[in-house]
Amino acid sequence: MITLSKAIKHYKKKEIQEEMLLSAKKREIAAKFSEKGFGKRPDTINYPGDIFELVKQGATSFHVSEEIWKSPLQLSTELKKSDLDSLRSGWDLIIDIDFEIWEITKLICSEIIKAIKAHGINSVTCKFSGNKGFHIGVPFDAFPEKLHNTDTRLLFPEATRRVLAYLADYIDNKENNFRISKIITKDKEFNNLLKNAKDKKAFLKEICEECSNEIKPAESHATEFVCPSCSRNIISQNSEKYMVCQGCGKYMEKISSPGNEKKCPRCSSRKTIKKANLFIDAMLISSRHLYRMPYSLHEKSGLASIPVGVSSVLSFEKKSADPENLEIPKIRFLDSRKTIRGEASKLIIQAFDYKIPDQEEQQEQREYEPLDFALQEQHFPPCIKKGLNGLSDGRKRFSFILINFLRSAGWEKDKIKEALIAWNKKNNEPLRESSLLSQLSYSQKRRKSILPPNCSNSAYYKDIGICGPDGLCSRIKNPLNYSIRKSGASNRKKHP
Repeated sequence: MITLSKAIKHYKKKEIQEEMLLSAKKREIAAKFSEKGFGKRPDTINYPGDIFELVKQGATSFHVSEEIWKSPLQLSTELKKSDLDSLRSGWDLIIDIDFEIWEITKLICSEIIKAIKAHGINSVTCKFSGNKGFHIGVPFDAFPEKLHNTDTRLLFPEATRRVLAYLADYIDNKENNFRISKIITKDKEFNNLLKNAKDKKAFLKEICEECSNEIKPAESHATEFVCPSCSRNIISQNSEKYMVCQGCGKYMEKISSPGNEKKCPRCSSRKTIKKANLFIDAMLISSRHLYRMPYSLHEKSGLASIPVGVSSVLSFEKKSADPENLEIPKIRFLDSRKTIRGEASKLIIQAFDYKIPDQEEQQEQREYEPLDFALQEQHFPPCIKKGLNGLSDGRKRFSFILINFLRSAGWEKDKIKEALIAWNKKNNEPLRESSLLSQLSYSQKRRKSILPPNCSNSAYYKDIGICGPDGLCSRIKNPLNYSIRKSGASNRKKHP
């Protein structure tokens, strides 16, 4: 607990006030008055003395906005999104790491920092949250001014959510053999926590090792039916005793999954793995979201939220945040003095490419019977031709477009593979070939292909800069339609 005398003793220090004031520039501030909750919003701090005046009124901690505002005092709960967008001049990337076990929290924080630095960002900083976790920060100046023709300042909170989801997967995925999850699930303290947890799903989920699809309990007991005539495969979550094939009308054979083996309903793989929830919560982030200001005290722990060197996270001890013997470190949280504009371009671009294919499948794509002949490259639409020349942005999105376009256009798997590898070599920064081939393999496991996104889907063609329509484009809705018309193959098309 923080007594008034303890708060006064801490916040009256001039060096504390000056450091806190640096964090408050052009940001909304909210003071918390212990159990009474937060004071008025919006509020600002313009002078060092403002902090001490609030403390004398009973303030115990201070919280600051992730967003940078032109005029914070004009904020209101009645403002529409467009009004908030016009007031917002930027936003800092703040990642809150708060796992239940301290040593695992430090591990996750350290791995996220390494991942950010691996994307070419040197201005990443870190601070102890004051209680059980850390805040990782990247200043707004590190991001490009625009992303896909949109002002980056307008992308909050979507950009933050996407970056957090991308980084959580980046440090713990199939390509690195789910290293972090394996460390966590072998931890003795974690397993003791799991035994006593009421909701174990909050800490672990079972996923397919091949395609990362989550295997839900109902899916674990699914029954597979296979048609002996046409080999059509259906996985049922219900308890049917028999099923009739929708293709040829014959009774299907029932195949029960053996013993404790579980089958992924997406790719049919039986390989599963326990994946840890890293507690990097992106969904709680919204406009005017606040986090604890550097050097603010924490009501529960009584400790201060102090900057931590990014290379010192694993060795950090909470006792160094005791306000009684606190030493002001030379480092600062969100220090933008040496930030290079655009150094976070790679991170935000890849974050916006992350998992777009899965989202597209769920939202609007329908199954499609591939052509029984292969369309030739001279009949490809302008967008596909331009994308095949190599890209800087949107490479993952284009790989999704290309795989589904070529498969729908009647190309065989080996030819698609050759085209993918050749295209990838032309990119300014090639994607990992294993990821491409895994994506192709997953696509081929479907009996029917999926059409590429429609031309009207701006998240693809326009946003990655490959939309250059000609006269025929205005008369079609999908790139495949263009090729069919261009080749004169409309009457040869094999309908489903």
